[in-house]
Amino acid sequence: MATKVMGKINGRIKFLYRKNRFLDSSLRRLLCNALVQPHFDYACSAWYPNLTQNLKKKLQTTQNKCIRFCLQLGNRSHIGATEFKQINWLPINERFSQCVCSIIFKFFKNNCPAYMEEMFSTYTQDTTQSLTQKLRQPYRKTLKGQKGLSYQGPSLWNKINTECKSITNLNTFKHSLKK
Repeated sequence: MATKVMGKINGRIKFLYRKNRFLDSSLRRLLCNALVQPHFDYACSAWYPNLTQNLKKKLQTTQNKCIRFCLQLGNRSHIGATEFKQINWLPINERFSQCVCSIIFKFFKNNCPAYMEEMFSTYTQDTTQSLTQKLRQPYRKTLKGQKGLSYQGPSLWNKINTECKSITNLNTFKHSLKK
């Protein structure tokens, strides 16, 4: 799956490079958000955890190509935290975490498909300051079972702070996760 994603993304980036002379910086970023980023996000909760480190590195390299295109950097330019901040994107592994946490957010707001209601179970932890919503971490014996959404989701969700969990709007929630 990852090789198909990288093939589609690289094809779109090549197309955009051919049309580069007609594009200004804001349009380049807009086109990358519309034509490239959805390929990174589509069903990433299913395929990303099962990738090898080599494929994850190649996927990050593909995202770096896209950032170089948007910011008009050279082919060998280093992509670091400042470039990600400048373009307002997250690295691939953090983007995966954001997508999974968005799914859990929809679960808590009763805005998810019915099968997800069976996948997660909640419990409320009463602390001295407030009530915190948490998900039960299911027991998974094998490493393959630990790569599934039913295991990864609660693991990532329970690490988020209470203020972020109390947000009511999905877009605001995504932006607060970036910080």
